[in-house]
Amino acid sequence: MSKTSKARRDQKMKKRAKQSNKKKNNQDSSRNKSADSFPSVTQFKHPLSNLNDEERKKFVEKVSTESKKKLVEYSQDIENTLREYDPITLISILSCYCLTVGGGDNGVQVREEPDMLSQSHIEYLQALVLTLSTDDIGWMPPTPEVVESTRQKLIVLSQSFHFSRMNSDLVESSEKELAITQIQESFRGSTQVVRNWGYFSQVRNISMELYSPFDEMLKSKIGCSCTEIINFFETLTEITEDNVTNRFKNLSKLKRIKSKEKLIIEYCKLIGQSEEYAETFKENFDLNKISQKNLFVMLMSHYDIRSDECYYINNSEIKGRARLDEETVLSILKLLSYDLEGLREAKKEYFFLDNPVWEKPIIKTDKGYFCALPQLFFSFILTTLDEIIEIYDKKGLHQRRADYLEIKIDEIVKRRFPDSKTISGLKWKKDNTEYETDLITFIDSQAIIIEAKSHRISKPALRGAPNRIKRHLTEILVDPSIQSVRLKDELDKARLNKSSNEWDQKLPVNIHEIHNIIRVSVSLENFASLQASLDSFEKTGWLPHDFQACPSMTLADFETVFDFLDHPVQIVHYLRRRTDLEGKVSFKGDELDLLGLYRETLLTDEELSFDDLDNVIITGMSKPLDKYYISKDQGIEIPKPAPKITQRFKDIFKQLENRSTPRWTEIGCILNQISPRNQIELSKHIKNFSKIVQRTWRNEEHNNLIVFNPPENCEYSLAVALFKNENSDMRDHFINRATEEALTPENT
Repeated sequence: MSKTSKARRDQKMKKRAKQSNKKKNNQDSSRNKSADSFPSVTQFKHPLSNLNDEERKKFVEKVSTESKKKLVEYSQDIENTLREYDPITLISILSCYCLTVGGGDNGVQVREEPDMLSQSHIEYLQALVLTLSTDDIGWMPPTPEVVESTRQKLIVLSQSFHFSRMNSDLVESSEKELAITQIQESFRGSTQVVRNWGYFSQVRNISMELYSPFDEMLKSKIGCSCTEIINFFETLTEITEDNVTNRFKNLSKLKRIKSKEKLIIEYCKLIGQSEEYAETFKENFDLNKISQKNLFVMLMSHYDIRSDECYYINNSEIKGRARLDEETVLSILKLLSYDLEGLREAKKEYFFLDNPVWEKPIIKTDKGYFCALPQLFFSFILTTLDEIIEIYDKKGLHQRRADYLEIKIDEIVKRRFPDSKTISGLKWKKDNTEYETDLITFIDSQAIIIEAKSHRISKPALRGAPNRIKRHLTEILVDPSIQSVRLKDELDKARLNKSSNEWDQKLPVNIHEIHNIIRVSVSLENFASLQASLDSFEKTGWLPHDFQACPSMTLADFETVFDFLDHPVQIVHYLRRRTDLEGKVSFKGDELDLLGLYRETLLTDEELSFDDLDNVIITGMSKPLDKYYISKDQGIEIPKPAPKITQRFKDIFKQLENRSTPRWTEIGCILNQISPRNQIELSKHIKNFSKIVQRTWRNEEHNNLIVFNPPENCEYSLAVALFKNENSDMRDHFINRATEEALTPENT
């Protein structure tokens, strides 16, 4: 087994040190400062590889037994804490400190600490609170020690749930059984922890577009529409963020105060108390014996007790900002909230993989409606709104999901390729059987077959039920790929046939002008991120013989690919390289991690030398993209991360796109086979060589050619001819010489 944080290794599998960023070329002055540094790889063996089967079984049994013990012990400890200390305040403090990230001119922080409390932990805590009787709920304010102890126990509890499922029998299981178990655990792990299926603006926009046709029906049935529910939670999220931001600003102002007496007075003003209260407050302490820092920490802990004020819902404020009437707000609150004791009959052991608060994130208390996790609604918005709508129009919902997915894909493609020609619902025959392809779009000499699958991922599959996972795999990933291969084969036959044929009437382009066919599958929902690397299913026996996988991604990720890559030719190249890598490299990561890897390497064969590696873990490669898009959603503009190509190559791509001469995308894809590392070297070589040509161009036999030796297995060579305006009349001659030189045996 192997692991890489940024997927790159040299021939000897040694970690490369980052190259120093020397003085930049004038030609490439706009390059990213980090463009001269390249990803590296860390390779390691499986931690149990040195143990025999019996030793492995004992180790697994020990981990499983200890985890089960911790699962019982820690869940009981946390429940006891909730019986003694005010759970609403405890949830508020944990949410405030553990789910809040900073933001500034440099963008929003992206947190990736392995032992960090996450949203899923607080979801579990909230569900646990709702299982208690109101008579059993604690009332004491939680101290910092109680908060920290609960934080640590929640993290251990979540880890213990995962390790408690380890089964020593798997040590002696077959390769197939082990592969299926790993797939199950991938689904369970994703269900337990992963919450974001798109960036916030994507989730909001996709959901609004998808469900708005049902507004009128739902308004008449339940008193609120999909659009109103989405606006409610979007506004609630904004209000909550404002409340928490103001809270930290208040603490920041207090921290800057240097006088202890003034600090106490200003703090009392902050919490709405009089000067007399401040004097009484001071009398309880000997200010000479407490440091300024400790006094501030003490006041901050006291202020924490009021954290719940950030999360109680103010109906008047939300009505004004979301432009909703009182009756609509009350309908939403009633629809998506639990009373205290609302989960008394629920089974606590199910909360990790099927938590009821996922679809009802609000708690109704004696003080009002409380919601520490308004963003939770958007994490599960598809499931929540689907289940509401299905009660009244299940058939209409399923049709809408299918129609919307195709419409949205077409919109995304035309947004970047406005001159593309797209056909929806293409019907064609093979062996007297009629088939229908969702979309096929034509860009220059490229044909992109897109299969759109709007199926829902069922809850049993998300909990790891193998039969359901297999069924969804077939519906969402296998069948679309088989369908697109079938059409690709037919188109290939037709385009290689020099005579006219039936496709001339079906397609908006001359089929003989198509030189490459790309297949893509797009789904509405996330398949536990496994769609990014179907190699994970190879050993399960679930894939058909001779299965030809194609790039598969969610709608949100498909949109990000088309938005992130500024040069359209790179979109085509990315999809082609994704196709080439399917079945060759087993990546562990999602589509955006692959996109982050593309940013670093262009997915070139030279950069991705992963011989003899079982798995390549690229989780975290999406961090620059995450920071950019999350910051953008927060209204913070930071430079957009871009593929590490030199300015010279950017200029070439721009010229190709502007001129759009036939087969320009193919030329662009060929140029993108040159890795970022070699682009830099080539650009430096051109700059240095141009100085020589500047001096020698008058000599009839001067050397003005650069031939770039292609990487191994590359079908193309690259030659550069340098000339001045004064001898531009020799341009064709130089180009012919360059072509001859590039095609010599030693350069091909």
